[in-house]
Amino acid sequence: MNKQKIADISSKIIEEKVHGIEFYDENMFRNLIDRVSTIVDGLDLLNGNDTEKIFKVNEFLKNNVKVRKSYFDAFREEIPEIPESELIYRTAYGALVLGEAMCAGYTEAARILLETSGLETQTLLSKLPGKNKFLLHYVTAIKYDRGSGRDYYIMDPEREKSCEEKGFDFRRYLMEMTYIKPEEYFFEHKVGKNGVGPSAEEYLTKINPQHVLSKNNVDELFNKKDELL
Repeated sequence: MNKQKIADISSKIIEEKVHGIEFYDENMFRNLIDRVSTIVDGLDLLNGNDTEKIFKVNEFLKNNVKVRKSYFDAFREEIPEIPESELIYRTAYGALVLGEAMCAGYTEAARILLETSGLETQTLLSKLPGKNKFLLHYVTAIKYDRGSGRDYYIMDPEREKSCEEKGFDFRRYLMEMTYIKPEEYFFEHKVGKNGVGPSAEEYLTKINPQHVLSKNNVDELFNKKDELL
């Protein structure tokens, strides 16, 4: 694929307020486009059906990107606030060039690869199942053709790999998540001193953004026009 087209697609996603062009410089962006071009060619993402493309991208991210664990040091109160040097791991550059990211970087990378291959995607937030899960977590919602009609898929290679390692049922995990449409309050507080912004419970109760329970209902969020994005 022409690198200018990759750059246009990447810019569109990175510039969304839920992600952020503020985490990039020109050199990072150029290196990202080169890396995306190499991955698209290597995975043959311009050929095959939608299901095949989704599988290829998901497996690539599961096997080639690690969780940047030190990103969460401020959240764990091991340091007073997140250092600026860690914010690079919120990006597709962190995921695809450096090989480490937190959930926002995984999602940005997934969306760039998927949209480059011709799929329609959106970034949603989620509240993970379990009383001890406080973070707002990024996931990728995908509108795709499964052969027998249009459907919606949630891609979350970070959580999927974690579930596999712990022996959890990832499909059940997706059914028990609460999915949230990000809006202006989140955009303004997405980092904060702790690097992860407001807690999931605080965001849901204080702001009450559009949200649904279960991956089976994400179409309600995907199809809502949101001019803030």
